[in-house]
Amino acid sequence: MDGDGRRRDGGISVEARNGLDWFQSYDLIVKWMGDALRGRTLEVVGVPTGRIEEVFAFEPADVTVTSGRVDLMMRDDSGAIYHLEEQRDLRRSDLYRFAAYHFMAARRWGPVTDVVLASGEVFAGEKRLQTPSGTYAPLVVDFSERDGGRRLEEIRAAVRDGTFDRWLELVFLPLYGRERGRARSDLAEETIRFETELFRQGLIPSRLVAATLVLSNKMIDRDRLESLWEEVKMLDILEIAREKGREEGKVMGIDEGKTEGMAEMVLEGLAEKLGPVPSRIARGVRTVGDRNALRALLRQALRCATFEEFEKSLERLVEDSPRS
Repeated sequence: MDGDGRRRDGGISVEARNGLDWFQSYDLIVKWMGDALRGRTLEVVGVPTGRIEEVFAFEPADVTVTSGRVDLMMRDDSGAIYHLEEQRDLRRSDLYRFAAYHFMAARRWGPVTDVVLASGEVFAGEKRLQTPSGTYAPLVVDFSERDGGRRLEEIRAAVRDGTFDRWLELVFLPLYGRERGRARSDLAEETIRFETELFRQGLIPSRLVAATLVLSNKMIDRDRLESLWEEVKMLDILEIAREKGREEGKVMGIDEGKTEGMAEMVLEGLAEKLGPVPSRIARGVRTVGDRNALRALLRQALRCATFEEFEKSLERLVEDSPRS
């Protein structure tokens, strides 16, 4: 333990692995988690629910994004409300904190069922609290007893046989087991890589990969997390472009070598990162006729912090690239 009570994994504090101190807004987390959960049930983790119709944020004023908590409200098709929390190394003190949020949510939305996804070292004591405000009795899903590596191999085999369709389980798979340090980081990365393969095969949406990364953010060191986020955002842009192509009745794909589709992907990525794209930049991107140059622009669209930064790269590429 540290002096402040934080556990360490091989000399690196667990808190140091928290990617939420730098990455995106909590709104984006809710969006990606919502897309993964909507239309499905939580039966995949052992909680019977109706089909989830709505996912939204519950963020009390004293809970910040940097706390690294996944905290979602869900409404199923019967109107039942669920409050989904995720906690690594669950302690009894965490339950008291959750109880306070539970009663706040209940005052706002009425009856609420709390679901706590617990992993790592989960305390074995009573998980029901009696407080002055009432009784707090969450449904605690204890992932610590599950073997993540073995389950991943079982899923791989089932996918090869064409018998697997519980895709939502992949989102929660990195939470399985009690492994710490490199072992749990490796499981998270391996799961995300596998999901990327499934996406490229057209079996799962990109947002499911993104949701898995959200739940894995405290397990992967910051540099690796940043790299994986870029890859996932690239998948998301590919999917947006593909959907847009279907809507317009044309293929916006790389496979047929159409640079116009790739240019639109660059603009979609830039809009996702920075907002509405200035017309001069949009015109410039559409003049680039070289696929390799457009790939470079797509990477830059995901990395740049300002339109000015992107425009400098664009100007260099426009000068060197053949016109479409």
